[in-house]
Amino acid sequence: MSRTCRPHPTTPEWTVRQVIHRSDWKDTTKVCPTCEESIYLMHGHCQVELDRERTPPPGSKLTRERRLLAFCDEECATLWLDAD
Repeated sequence: MSRTCRPHPTTPEWTVRQVIHRSDWKDTTKVCPTCEESIYLMHGHCQVELDRERTPPPGSKLTRERRLLAFCDEECATLWLDAD
């Protein structure tokens, strides 16, 4: 699954940069934003990368902010991405 550079309908300030399948990422769990199932990140799951511009604090050159969301599978990621 690959979707890039489009705003998400419920969070227009965030842009979807990529959607990828991940495993062996981190020895922790997250909750799927769509179905609320627990996801063990060492197993296969979908990751959505969001990006937005930000005003950097004084002395910082960082003008972008990134957020990673974990979904239990491609179906849940697609449902979230297509939400209105």
